[in-house]
Amino acid sequence: MSLLIKMMYKRILPVVLFICTSIFAMLVSLWWNWQLRDIINKINTGTHIPTDVIIMAATAILFSMASAYALSLCSAWACECMAHDLRMGFAKHFATLSLTEIENISAGEQLSKLQNEISEVNGFLQTNLFTFADDIIRFIGTFSWLLWLDPKLTLVSNIPTAVLVWYTVYTSRVISEAAQQSQQANGQMNGFAGSLIAVFPVMKLFDAVQLISDKYDAALVRWERAVVTEERRRAVLMSLSGLMSCSPLLLLLLVGGIEVIRGTLSVGSLYAFINLSGNVSGAMMNMPGRIASFRRFAVNLKRVEPFMAAGFAFRK
Repeated sequence: MSLLIKMMYKRILPVVLFICTSIFAMLVSLWWNWQLRDIINKINTGTHIPTDVIIMAATAILFSMASAYALSLCSAWACECMAHDLRMGFAKHFATLSLTEIENISAGEQLSKLQNEISEVNGFLQTNLFTFADDIIRFIGTFSWLLWLDPKLTLVSNIPTAVLVWYTVYTSRVISEAAQQSQQANGQMNGFAGSLIAVFPVMKLFDAVQLISDKYDAALVRWERAVVTEERRRAVLMSLSGLMSCSPLLLLLLVGGIEVIRGTLSVGSLYAFINLSGNVSGAMMNMPGRIASFRRFAVNLKRVEPFMAAGFAFRK
């Protein structure tokens, strides 16, 4: 993971800007739910809603829209910069090699790394890395605010979250192992294809095309089976995770509804809990797949790290 740290350090400005924007967006979300809580309570009690309250709520909505746009912009900026650094580092590696070293390079192996490892690292950077960080920030901020608002309801309604955390750790390992097997089979198939290109004249000379074709088909079948196994495990485990993620919301409705009936909790506060439940328990629903993707990303990053140019300086 040292390569990822270096890449993030080089692009420290967009990374820090993304973190700050994510925190700001989370605070705006809490502010909006606080405004909405007060409005619902006033409507429920038949109290007149002042004009300044409506103006503040409209302001919160505008800030929420602006923060969402800024968050996507900062995320795209940071991801593209880091992906560019990775591609250029891989290219500079070959520019620093001597002619003797270049002659000994396996074109099929390098093409496989370019098409698989680097491509998947770039894909993870653009789709999962900063989304994962934003989920963590929202989880910590929202859970702390709800804990301050009503500690009893927060703790009771999120007891199933502990089970989800354990399930997330377990399933992420299972999905990660299947993903690594799929990636290994893909790399072997591409390396085999590169070898075929290199020995194609010899194959024609000794009439070994059919023999090599059968072996390539066998490697292709192994890769297809590994991919199917990975996707099947991911679908089954994440479907169960989605089903389990509904239990905190059901428990929240049960316990919160009882408190509302008893008069110890307002309707607006219960709505705020329900509206923000996705930031706490809902974030766990896709966590097994995301952690497995992160582990696969770490493996791919480790594989390409030796191919980064020795003089590749992570400086602005």
